[in-house]
Amino acid sequence: MKKVTRLKDLAEGLNVSITTVSKALNDHPDISAKRKKEILDYAKQMNYMPNQVAKSFRQQKTRLIGVIFSDNTNPFYARVIRGIEDVMFRNGYHCILMNSYEDAKKEAQFIDELRGLNVAGVLLSPAAGRGDSIRLLERYDIPYVLVNRYVEKGKNTYVALDDYMAGYLSAKHLCSYGNKEIFFLNFIPEVSSAKEREAGYRQALKECGIAVRPEWIINGCRNQNDGYEAVKKILETVRPPISIMCYSDNIAIGAVCAIQERRYMLPYDVALVGNDDIALVSFLSPRFTTIGVPKLRMGRKGAELLIERIRAKEKADEMDEECAWEDQQILMRPKLLIRETS
Repeated sequence: MKKVTRLKDLAEGLNVSITTVSKALNDHPDISAKRKKEILDYAKQMNYMPNQVAKSFRQQKTRLIGVIFSDNTNPFYARVIRGIEDVMFRNGYHCILMNSYEDAKKEAQFIDELRGLNVAGVLLSPAAGRGDSIRLLERYDIPYVLVNRYVEKGKNTYVALDDYMAGYLSAKHLCSYGNKEIFFLNFIPEVSSAKEREAGYRQALKECGIAVRPEWIINGCRNQNDGYEAVKKILETVRPPISIMCYSDNIAIGAVCAIQERRYMLPYDVALVGNDDIALVSFLSPRFTTIGVPKLRMGRKGAELLIERIRAKEKADEMDEECAWEDQQILMRPKLLIRETS
């Protein structure tokens, strides 16, 4: 195994002190231009690579950002993360991606690990609607911003979709079909986005003079398989025409499979609306009606807010003052994209 070149090796090779080498590498004014060039040339010749982790711990700060989402393989989160990475890279930060899979305990463990890495901040989509990790971040004094979800409306700093309006737009559109039964395949009901979309759904049906029946709302749908199983059960007992509103496009993909398996036609027998506008659904046949979400912009804005918060904390720490950061709540506008499933 090739030996890693250390500061000590450079100092011994040049017959100077480790302090002199360190100052030259960090462009310290105490070192002459001639000596600095000599040291830098020798470091390059020896393939010296600075230990950024050790350096950051000595300085009590890193350029690392923790990003904790439920599943970064989800096309929705993949796009949000792209926006985050764009901003962080431009500002000299590096992201550590972690998947909670809606497990609040695992999420709390990640916070502990990130604290051990001395991260500069954390971007978080709280697992299962729980606030445990937020309390942990506050106890550890780690700057954070919530993305895509919040725990309590109007509290903490977050960037999310206006999920109430997303649910309202979807349900109002489905009401126009005149179908008597409008089902809602919802996510985990404790999650803010699921609560708000259900509230929007209920309000739209109320305005249309439709009384919501308990069996129309199917909670706990997380993925394509859940969407498939939920619609399969619906079609065993209910005869179309019906309408189905899905919490996400992922759930809608499974729902469409169940509908087509029973040889029903979209949108004539079943009208369906998804949410998120992931790239795949505009290429499937039929092309999904869905809710457009500015995913890239959501990620970028979350990253920008976190950088602002990190800098505010650093400035307060330098002045030995309490950070005067004021929480901000940003809701992004959804857009109904009418295509071929409704």
